[in-house]
Amino acid sequence: MRTLFCLFSILIMSCCVGLNAYSQELTIEQKEKITSEIVTAFENSINAAENLDAKLLADCVDDSFQSGFIISGRFFPLFKGVMDDFNGKAIGCKSQELTVINKKITVLGENTALLTASGDYSLYLEDGRTLTGKFAWTIVYSKINGQWKIVHSHM
Repeated sequence: MRTLFCLFSILIMSCCVGLNAYSQELTIEQKEKITSEIVTAFENSINAAENLDAKLLADCVDDSFQSGFIISGRFFPLFKGVMDDFNGKAIGCKSQELTVINKKITVLGENTALLTASGDYSLYLEDGRTLTGKFAWTIVYSKINGQWKIVHSHM
């Protein structure tokens, strides 16, 4: 019985090592290209957020994985809920300014990247008031149909 267990363990270890041997590391150039593409995708979402443009924000997201989104401590199982919340809270708002202070992009694979960012915001209301504060985000990007899309965020 013990011999059978040892043989089974060796077989599993061999499969794991074999699978890892076939995985391909990305080159520095590939990582730099992906990072540049993520920077552009992120800038597009920042622009949409600053202009409170719900359609452009939605265009930055693909919810086909239905991985959920967390906004201000509230869990949304579907992106539609995020947009409903956004549209409700945007009433009475004119625009906002987002100043990214820290940003880190981690390329996880050929079609997956993680972006973490923090900074300051100013929200300009239609009645002339300005609300200010800080933000911190974690965003997961996936390349879907040739375009980088947000598939999960924690804000």
